[in-house]
Amino acid sequence: QSNWGTSTRYLAVGQKTAHLLSKVTGQSVNYPHVSDSEHLLELAELQSVSGQKIIILRGNGGRELIHETLSERGALVAYKEVYQRKDLPFDASAYCKQWQQQNVDTLIITSGHQLAFFMSQLDNPAMASWAHQLKLLVPSERIANDARTIGFEHIVVPRSAANQDLVAALQP
Repeated sequence: QSNWGTSTRYLAVGQKTAHLLSKVTGQSVNYPHVSDSEHLLELAELQSVSGQKIIILRGNGGRELIHETLSERGALVAYKEVYQRKDLPFDASAYCKQWQQQNVDTLIITSGHQLAFFMSQLDNPAMASWAHQLKLLVPSERIANDARTIGFEHIVVPRSAANQDLVAALQP
């Protein structure tokens, strides 16, 4: 805990990250009521940031909207990559066939990167067409717009990407 500044303001995109960061830093960590970049950027602490130094802790890639918006607001923004995201290729042909047999009708995607990677694995037009017919749950309007652009039609944006909100969105 001694390496974490006590005069630094700590923010997190989601509640779980906020609680973990608070334990590590010994400081309070604020987070938005909806766990996404857009709502984080609405926090009062990020409105007047001109000239402030901001470090975004992230995996390999992501959080570009936060960086771009805070830079536009005059902050000096840098990334610190603190974990590794690793895409796990899967046998789309086998899984799609299995999912169709099991009448899977809903797909949950929690990031723009995850959406792009999932679609990249569907290596034939029939699989992509089938996927586009699914109900798609995504955590933000930004990702919903990306999904519409690539052909999804039935898109739901739950209150947040938190498990309880995703489960609530799955209820009939």
